[in-house]
Amino acid sequence: MFSLRNFIKLKYLFISVIALAFVLSTLISVYSNYKGNLKLMQEQTLENNRVYALKLAETVDKFIVNSKNTMRYSAEELAYDFENINRLQEAANRLYLNGDTFSSVLIVDAEGNIMVNAPQSLGEAGKKVLSIKGLENYDKHEPFVSNPYTSPTGRKVIVISMPIYDESGVFKGVLSGTIYLYDSNIFESILGEHPYENGSYVYVVDTRGKIIYHPEKERLGVDASNSEVVVQLLKEKRGAIVAVNTFDQPMLAGYSQSEATRWGIIVQTPYDEALSMVGQQVASVFKIGLPFIIFSTILVILLARHIVRPLEKIADISENSVKDQEMKKLKGIHAWYYEVYKIQEALIHSFSVLHGKVNTLKEETSTDSLTKLLNRHALEKKIKVLTEQQKNYTLVMLDVDWFKSINDTYGHIAGDEVLQILASKLKESLQEDDLACRYGGEEFILVFTETTIEDAYERVESLRANVRQMICPGGKPLTFSAGIANSQLHGEELRDIIAKADEALYQAKENGRNRVEVTHA
Repeated sequence: MFSLRNFIKLKYLFISVIALAFVLSTLISVYSNYKGNLKLMQEQTLENNRVYALKLAETVDKFIVNSKNTMRYSAEELAYDFENINRLQEAANRLYLNGDTFSSVLIVDAEGNIMVNAPQSLGEAGKKVLSIKGLENYDKHEPFVSNPYTSPTGRKVIVISMPIYDESGVFKGVLSGTIYLYDSNIFESILGEHPYENGSYVYVVDTRGKIIYHPEKERLGVDASNSEVVVQLLKEKRGAIVAVNTFDQPMLAGYSQSEATRWGIIVQTPYDEALSMVGQQVASVFKIGLPFIIFSTILVILLARHIVRPLEKIADISENSVKDQEMKKLKGIHAWYYEVYKIQEALIHSFSVLHGKVNTLKEETSTDSLTKLLNRHALEKKIKVLTEQQKNYTLVMLDVDWFKSINDTYGHIAGDEVLQILASKLKESLQEDDLACRYGGEEFILVFTETTIEDAYERVESLRANVRQMICPGGKPLTFSAGIANSQLHGEELRDIIAKADEALYQAKENGRNRVEVTHA
């Protein structure tokens, strides 16, 4: 009787399976590597843009402060000789020429008359300030930074003004510097050149959401108040989001608001540009690894043929010497080739090993490599389950006291040991269904399921006393500060509860550290 299994030999099947396994494992590895790097690159780009926007905002603030200080010094000098037109003109010229900060400089007397201007080619000297916005600026007898407005010449400007008082405290006039926002100025050098070469760019909006700086000049003056990034900026002042711009292009945006001017500074990177690097990285890794894959495949195939050769001989002997009861078991198996019963046990073992590796991989992706506690992503998933199950929980945020000084004084290895010691103490304090997470740096989170704030406070106080018995490098006790919040009392969303716990943690630090505070709001 014809049977297909008489023609399908194990050695061919074995080689085919190994080749298929190599192909599939390579494809899965490349795909998982691509997806993982994709997410990592997105998170890194968002964080980089957020930090860069914050730094630019700080730079703008420093520029404004420095400009005001420079003008204050000049105003104090001019107060002693305010009637000397030549000296006033020299001061205006000096401010105009010093560092290309101001596009023009005016000195106005107490009645709003322009006494001198720089550059002198403006020809404003002897005239009166007429524009409503200009008068508003000069009527303020205090240091002042104006909102962007349109001057009588049609330029979009801001004015930094400094009052001039004589030694008796009498108001003499105003020293003001004008910055043309749409022309080349100091802001061009601060904001104009983004350090990345991936299509990133910076733009700035005023308090109403209108664009006052953009590398594409035609975008200046455009109302961007309805864009996702600007809406979010006006709500939160600083942060990062994935948003779609006005041209329906996905962008990775970081934003921050200047404290001195309340302008919003936005750093954007096209999504496709930022993440195209991931594909290049994966392709590079695959290209480097391809020779090793080919070599390994050939080596395994040769070894497989060598391993199968004795199995074929054993199969021929077993075909005639197998017991009847064993044959009954064999017939109960859906065997589509005759060697299958010989490798069934090996396959079961192989799959067990594979499942073990998968479980190990899952554990590695859900835990922090240093402390072996849950990482942030795993914590969020477990909290989501608690929320779906409508379980109450109390969340504790801890922060190691003076951790930076440990790193700076004794090195990061000593700092890592301190974190590991604290992590072990946190594990010891856990009860069934409790969670411990390294939230980031020296910050940890404990989640006590179905636990009141009062009970949580007692447990954390006990933990704090226990931890204090441990000695840090330098002989000092290991201490931490903690804040406590509850899911029923302080919000439904995890981020809200963490924010409340963080507020309490901040209060614990303000109150002297090495203490536990409970959120009351």
